[in-house]
Amino acid sequence: MLTASHTVPAGAPSLRRAVGLLWPCLDDARPDLLTRLLTFFRGCDDYVQNSPWRRDMSETLRLHGRHEFRPMPSQAAVVGLLAAWAELRKVLLADDAFLALVQPNAPEDAADQFQSLKAALMWFRVGLDRDVRTVEARNWLDAIGWEDILTLSEKRDQAAERLIAGRAVVGAEGDIVALPAAQREGAV
Repeated sequence: MLTASHTVPAGAPSLRRAVGLLWPCLDDARPDLLTRLLTFFRGCDDYVQNSPWRRDMSETLRLHGRHEFRPMPSQAAVVGLLAAWAELRKVLLADDAFLALVQPNAPEDAADQFQSLKAALMWFRVGLDRDVRTVEARNWLDAIGWEDILTLSEKRDQAAERLIAGRAVVGAEGDIVALPAAQREGAV
């Protein structure tokens, strides 16, 4: 269970430098590839759920970072992602579970609700591999760096697991930092 003792007070900026940064906060720098992909997936989900009222897919996806990728996803790639919407939703649920875990006032059951993002992404890819309509989406994911996305998701999962185990804390800025070895062996 996460408690307030797992949060670093705002007056402790040196803790981040003193211990290992496991996962940066979203405001830390330019969003990494994983964060940009999850934002884009949220745009795809937003479009699917609101398409009767928001018919302009291009505008919705532009607002969710479609143009931040090189190469930018083609219309066929977007349609392929939308064809795998059920699997895409599972990725977003795993992301939501992580975001709940690092909130300043995390719900008491946040640790129990945590889901591996890497596992969700791998199942998402299996779903894409089974559907002939998603060839363009698979090609686009490979072109932007699918292996890099999996590596980042594994790093984020490991940071969350250390947080759940009490071997890391959420910093004042929202990043996850490892506790020093002396503190890990002590009261935590």
